[in-house]
Amino acid sequence: MAVTRKTSYALRALCEIAATQNRKPVNRKMISAKQQISSSYLEHILIQLQKSALIKSIRGPGGGFILNKELGEITVWDVFTAVEKSNCVYERCEENEERCDNPGNCNLKQVWDDINAALEKKMTSITLKNIITYEA
Repeated sequence: MAVTRKTSYALRALCEIAATQNRKPVNRKMISAKQQISSSYLEHILIQLQKSALIKSIRGPGGGFILNKELGEITVWDVFTAVEKSNCVYERCEENEERCDNPGNCNLKQVWDDINAALEKKMTSITLKNIITYEA
């Protein structure tokens, strides 16, 4: 599976940013401290989220990060594809047959493709708003 801690950290950072409802920017140090994420690692994640236009940076005193989209418009899939190296949750059977352990003689490719499609569909259906308002 290609879902890593990076996706979890990115979602946690976005939840911290969302908590202010864009009334004020949230700085990296605050997110790092509250979520116990290394500041340097978090910086890398925030840059990726910016490049994907999920957040934007506000410079200067009192600066930090704000959401660039509404809570209901940012999906788990958006975050996953922003920070992970691939948009495929299970990578062994990607289109690149060089990565396959058993090319040309495998009946599992379609199974993995179906699982990837199902995970993408589920991840696309869950928004940041769902995560913030989730109650067990």
